[in-house]
Amino acid sequence: MSEIDPCCHQCTRQYNKLLSAYWYQRRQIRTMRKSFAAIECALTHKCERATEFIIGECEAHRGQYEQRCPNEK
Repeated sequence: MSEIDPCCHQCTRQYNKLLSAYWYQRRQIRTMRKSFAAIECALTHKCERATEFIIGECEAHRGQYEQRCPNEK
């Protein structure tokens, strides 16, 4: 049998890493789309708890690099 080219192993690892990142981002996008749809619904129907709900949804998806308010404790 012939040996597998080391480049193939490296490409396979790189491909699997990119595929994993792709599926993770797809899940994140799906989750955020649901959240945006819920926020839009809360805004258009002017729900009683719309403000609390929207703030909660936004906080749930706050990125680690997003700046926070300096007045926040």
